[in-house]
Amino acid sequence: MNLYRIAVSSLLVFSTLVLAETQTYQYPRAQSLPEDDTSVFPRDPSLLTGHDVNLTAERFFNAWSNKDNERERIKADMYFLGVLDATEGKAWCGYKKILPGSAHEHVFSRLAKLSTEQRKQPAANFIVESMKEFLPCKKGSQK
Repeated sequence: MNLYRIAVSSLLVFSTLVLAETQTYQYPRAQSLPEDDTSVFPRDPSLLTGHDVNLTAERFFNAWSNKDNERERIKADMYFLGVLDATEGKAWCGYKKILPGSAHEHVFSRLAKLSTEQRKQPAANFIVESMKEFLPCKKGSQK
């Protein structure tokens, strides 16, 4: 019984010491990014905005391969995924046939090889044509 009391009291003392030293962890605060809004502040015209219509392959490629601005890469990636989602099963087939990064690799490698003249075409058309070449639909099949 004496051994039991010693064990219990030592555990209580130990847990009290641990609780006394415990601190509440605070996650590091990330610095706020500026808003992507053209109505308040003038911004760099080379950056993508929600107002970009008829985005050229060149502007898309520049944003997608931007090593200095992660936000631009994310916006370009979302554009790419939107084009893929809107055209899968209509213009090209087979999300189930490829690894997630394969479409990115195929389109990126084709974009990198475009001539200056070819980069003036709309990015969406280029992405769709690349995917048609990469994963064409078989006759009578969709998706």
